[in-house]
Amino acid sequence: MTQRTGRAVRRILGLASAGIIAATGVLATGGTAQAAYDPGSGTIWNDEPLYPGWHVDRYGPTGAGRLIMQSDGNLVSYTTSDNNWNDVRPVWASNTVGCGAKAVMQSDGNLVVYAADGHACWASYTFTDGIHPTNYLTVEPDGHLDIWAGPVRNGTNGMVPYGGLIGDGGTPVKTL
Repeated sequence: MTQRTGRAVRRILGLASAGIIAATGVLATGGTAQAAYDPGSGTIWNDEPLYPGWHVDRYGPTGAGRLIMQSDGNLVSYTTSDNNWNDVRPVWASNTVGCGAKAVMQSDGNLVVYAADGHACWASYTFTDGIHPTNYLTVEPDGHLDIWAGPVRNGTNGMVPYGGLIGDGGTPVKTL
Protein backbone atom coordinates (compact mmCIF):
# COMPACT_ATOMS: atom_id res chain seq x y z
CA MET A 1 0.00 0.00 0.00
CA THR A 2 1.37 3.37 -0.95
CA GLN A 3 1.55 6.30 1.42
CA ARG A 4 -1.15 8.13 -0.55
CA THR A 5 -3.50 5.13 -0.39
CA GLY A 6 -2.88 4.79 3.35
CA ARG A 7 -3.82 8.42 3.95
CA ALA A 8 -7.00 8.05 1.89
CA VAL A 9 -8.01 4.94 3.84
CA ARG A 10 -7.37 6.70 7.17
CA ARG A 11 -9.37 9.72 6.01
CA ILE A 12 -12.33 7.54 4.97
CA LEU A 13 -12.21 5.63 8.27
CA GLY A 14 -12.05 8.91 10.19
CA LEU A 15 -15.10 10.29 8.39
CA ALA A 16 -17.01 7.05 8.91
CA SER A 17 -16.12 7.08 12.62
CA ALA A 18 -17.27 10.68 12.97
CA GLY A 19 -20.58 9.77 11.31
CA ILE A 20 -21.09 6.83 13.65
CA ILE A 21 -20.30 8.98 16.69
CA ALA A 22 -22.74 11.69 15.51
CA ALA A 23 -25.52 9.13 14.91
CA THR A 24 -24.89 7.59 18.33
CA GLY A 25 -25.18 11.04 19.93
CA VAL A 26 -28.55 11.65 18.27
CA LEU A 27 -29.88 8.27 19.39
CA ALA A 28 -28.51 8.62 22.93
CA THR A 29 -30.16 12.00 23.44
CA GLY A 30 -33.65 10.83 22.59
CA GLY A 31 -33.60 10.42 18.85
CA THR A 32 -36.93 12.17 18.44
CA ALA A 33 -37.69 15.63 17.21
CA GLN A 34 -39.26 18.01 19.70
CA ALA A 35 -41.90 20.52 18.73
CA ALA A 36 -40.67 24.07 18.54
CA TYR A 37 -41.80 26.43 21.28
CA ASP A 38 -44.64 28.47 19.82
CA PRO A 39 -46.03 31.11 22.21
CA GLY A 40 -48.89 31.98 19.85
CA SER A 41 -50.28 28.45 19.68
CA GLY A 42 -52.27 28.65 22.91
CA THR A 43 -51.41 24.97 23.41
CA ILE A 44 -48.86 22.84 25.24
CA TRP A 45 -48.63 19.27 23.86
CA ASN A 46 -47.27 15.98 25.27
CA ASP A 47 -44.13 16.54 27.32
CA GLU A 48 -43.65 20.13 26.15
CA PRO A 49 -42.21 22.38 28.88
CA LEU A 50 -42.67 26.00 29.79
CA TYR A 51 -39.49 27.47 31.26
CA PRO A 52 -39.35 30.77 33.18
CA GLY A 53 -40.45 33.57 30.89
CA TRP A 54 -42.04 31.20 28.37
CA HIS A 55 -45.76 31.55 27.76
CA VAL A 56 -48.56 30.45 25.44
CA ASP A 57 -51.28 32.87 24.35
CA ARG A 58 -54.74 32.55 22.85
CA TYR A 59 -56.35 35.60 21.28
CA GLY A 60 -60.08 36.11 20.85
CA PRO A 61 -62.25 38.92 19.55
CA THR A 62 -62.71 40.50 22.99
CA GLY A 63 -59.51 39.62 24.80
CA ALA A 64 -56.64 37.21 25.24
CA GLY A 65 -55.44 34.57 27.69
CA ARG A 66 -51.83 33.83 28.60
CA LEU A 67 -50.30 30.98 30.58
CA ILE A 68 -46.80 31.91 31.72
CA MET A 69 -44.13 30.19 33.78
CA GLN A 70 -42.96 33.23 35.72
CA SER A 71 -39.36 33.77 36.80
CA ASP A 72 -40.51 33.64 40.45
CA GLY A 73 -41.51 29.95 39.99
CA ASN A 74 -45.26 30.51 39.77
CA LEU A 75 -47.31 29.19 36.81
CA VAL A 76 -50.04 31.79 36.21
CA SER A 77 -52.88 32.27 33.76
CA TYR A 78 -53.77 35.86 32.90
CA THR A 79 -56.42 37.51 30.77
CA THR A 80 -56.61 40.92 29.16
CA SER A 81 -59.43 42.73 27.48
CA ASP A 82 -57.29 44.88 25.17
CA ASN A 83 -55.22 42.13 23.44
CA ASN A 84 -52.11 44.24 24.12
CA TRP A 85 -51.38 43.08 27.69
CA ASN A 86 -51.73 46.60 29.08
CA ASP A 87 -54.56 45.69 31.48
CA VAL A 88 -54.07 42.16 32.81
CA ARG A 89 -55.70 40.23 35.61
CA PRO A 90 -54.71 36.83 36.97
CA VAL A 91 -57.26 34.06 36.55
CA TRP A 92 -55.44 31.08 38.07
CA ALA A 93 -52.06 30.29 39.68
CA SER A 94 -50.21 27.18 40.82
CA ASN A 95 -48.96 29.04 43.92
CA THR A 96 -45.44 27.68 43.48
CA VAL A 97 -43.46 30.91 44.05
CA GLY A 98 -39.89 29.99 44.96
CA CYS A 99 -40.28 26.36 43.90
CA GLY A 100 -41.13 26.09 40.19
CA ALA A 101 -38.38 25.87 37.58
CA LYS A 102 -40.53 24.60 34.70
CA ALA A 103 -44.04 23.39 33.92
CA VAL A 104 -44.62 20.29 31.80
CA MET A 105 -47.81 19.00 30.18
CA GLN A 106 -46.89 15.33 30.50
CA SER A 107 -47.87 12.63 28.03
CA ASP A 108 -49.82 10.89 30.82
CA GLY A 109 -52.22 13.86 31.00
CA ASN A 110 -50.82 15.42 34.17
CA LEU A 111 -49.71 19.07 34.19
CA VAL A 112 -46.80 19.37 36.64
CA VAL A 113 -44.68 22.25 37.94
CA TYR A 114 -41.19 20.94 38.74
CA ALA A 115 -38.46 22.37 40.96
CA ALA A 116 -34.88 22.72 39.71
CA ASP A 117 -33.94 19.48 41.54
CA GLY A 118 -36.73 17.57 39.74
CA HIS A 119 -39.30 17.17 42.50
CA ALA A 120 -42.91 18.14 41.81
CA CYS A 121 -44.07 21.44 43.35
CA TRP A 122 -47.64 21.15 42.04
CA ALA A 123 -49.66 18.76 39.84
CA SER A 124 -53.10 18.84 38.22
CA TYR A 125 -53.76 15.12 38.90
CA THR A 126 -55.36 14.73 35.49
CA PHE A 127 -53.89 11.34 34.58
CA THR A 128 -55.73 9.84 31.65
CA ASP A 129 -56.71 6.20 31.27
CA GLY A 130 -53.57 5.19 29.37
CA ILE A 131 -55.23 4.51 26.01
CA HIS A 132 -54.95 8.12 24.86
CA PRO A 133 -51.45 8.79 23.53
CA THR A 134 -51.97 12.52 23.10
CA ASN A 135 -52.69 14.93 25.92
CA TYR A 136 -52.56 18.69 25.80
CA LEU A 137 -53.46 21.91 27.58
CA THR A 138 -55.14 24.90 25.99
CA VAL A 139 -55.34 28.41 27.35
CA GLU A 140 -58.53 30.18 26.33
CA PRO A 141 -59.00 33.92 25.63
CA ASP A 142 -60.74 34.32 29.01
CA GLY A 143 -57.66 32.86 30.74
CA HIS A 144 -59.11 29.51 31.78
CA LEU A 145 -57.13 26.37 31.06
CA ASP A 146 -58.42 23.07 29.68
CA ILE A 147 -56.57 19.75 29.75
CA TRP A 148 -57.58 17.38 26.95
CA ALA A 149 -56.90 13.78 25.93
CA GLY A 150 -57.34 12.04 22.61
CA PRO A 151 -56.01 9.41 20.24
CA VAL A 152 -53.69 11.40 17.95
CA ARG A 153 -52.21 14.82 17.33
CA ASN A 154 -53.09 16.24 13.94
CA GLY A 155 -50.75 19.09 13.09
CA THR A 156 -53.21 20.95 10.87
CA ASN A 157 -56.46 20.54 12.76
CA GLY A 158 -55.39 20.19 16.38
CA MET A 159 -56.90 17.23 18.20
CA VAL A 160 -58.94 14.57 16.51
CA PRO A 161 -61.88 14.15 18.92
CA TYR A 162 -62.41 10.93 20.81
CA GLY A 163 -66.08 10.31 21.51
CA GLY A 164 -65.76 8.06 24.53
CA LEU A 165 -63.40 9.86 26.89
CA ILE A 166 -65.50 12.19 29.03
CA GLY A 167 -69.18 12.59 28.25
CA ASP A 168 -69.53 13.66 24.64
CA GLY A 169 -65.78 13.79 23.92
CA GLY A 170 -65.93 17.56 23.64
CA THR A 171 -65.57 18.03 27.38
CA PRO A 172 -62.06 18.60 28.73
CA VAL A 173 -60.61 16.20 31.26
CA LYS A 174 -60.25 19.15 33.63
CA THR A 175 -60.71 22.89 33.53
CA LEU A 176 -58.45 24.95 35.78
